[in-house]
Amino acid sequence: MKGAALVLALLVTGCAPALTAADFARGPVRLDTGAAVPAPPVTMTYLGVGGWLIETPATAVLTAPLFSNPSIWRTGLLEIEADTVAIAEGLRTVGVTELSRVVAIVSGHAHYDHLMDVPWVAARQAARARVLTNTTGVRTLAPAWSRLDLDPDRLVDLSSLAADVEGGGTRVPLGPDLRVLPVRSRHPPHFGGLELYDASREAPLEREPRSASEWVGGDALSFLFEVLDSSGSVVRRIYVQDAVSEGPYGFVPEGTDSVDVAVLVPASFEEARWHPEAVMENLRPRHVVLGHWEDFFEPVSVDPDPVPGTNLARFVERLRRALEGDESRWTLPVPGTRIEIR
Repeated sequence: MKGAALVLALLVTGCAPALTAADFARGPVRLDTGAAVPAPPVTMTYLGVGGWLIETPATAVLTAPLFSNPSIWRTGLLEIEADTVAIAEGLRTVGVTELSRVVAIVSGHAHYDHLMDVPWVAARQAARARVLTNTTGVRTLAPAWSRLDLDPDRLVDLSSLAADVEGGGTRVPLGPDLRVLPVRSRHPPHFGGLELYDASREAPLEREPRSASEWVGGDALSFLFEVLDSSGSVVRRIYVQDAVSEGPYGFVPEGTDSVDVAVLVPASFEEARWHPEAVMENLRPRHVVLGHWEDFFEPVSVDPDPVPGTNLARFVERLRRALEGDESRWTLPVPGTRIEIR
């Protein structure tokens, strides 16, 4: 989309119409992406915040699960930690009771809402999964890894393997029919140009974080998942945006074929220029799914409110315009929604 059209879209959507119940997906969703090449079925279950359970016939992966959801007051003023009761209840709420197939847990940055619950999930629910994250995430998780006596080889640093819009990067095999390409990104400010917990960790922590401010983010990543057929050829691409990014950060390498499904983030979108328009121009997605849109300072719910400080209706209006009004090409799921991609 050209600059003039983007400006027009912003002016027109200054007062976006309110969302209605019909805009939210609350049951099983089946997506026909119109891919020309036959591909194995893929299912994506939205867990809330940055969490997705992505399943192919042979492989299952998680992205950034969070169910503890400390309140905004506790997050801002008090100590926080993984709540094992809330994690178990959150999994029940979203209808996920079995994670033994999960071979990887992927997180693109190290804020608490993306990593705090991961050690417990890796120890108790997904006991054979590797955790793939950025350098700061690996260094932040080190003390929990030691306390839980987890295999150090299960903690993998992806930062040096990341691609950018100009290319490069290393694809990491996850299973016989799935691999992932980490993509360099950049976390946006949270509000008013201010990014909270904006730092990188230069050495492993000696004790586990006790407050949200100790969960510093590090250099962010997004992810391009590639589904493979029996010959090893890529037959489907799924992009997962870990956090809003301002292009060219978060862009896949130029020349990459269109992605089938792009998971984009509304939270803090107004802190990044031309989001979602710019990343959609880079990805050329057949379908867009929204994640990390709901209030994660409340317990996981199948009827959540939007995250405070984000005008979700305005984001959706801009998305609709970028998709030229094609309502069949986007989905706004509530936690627990299962999306089948064919």
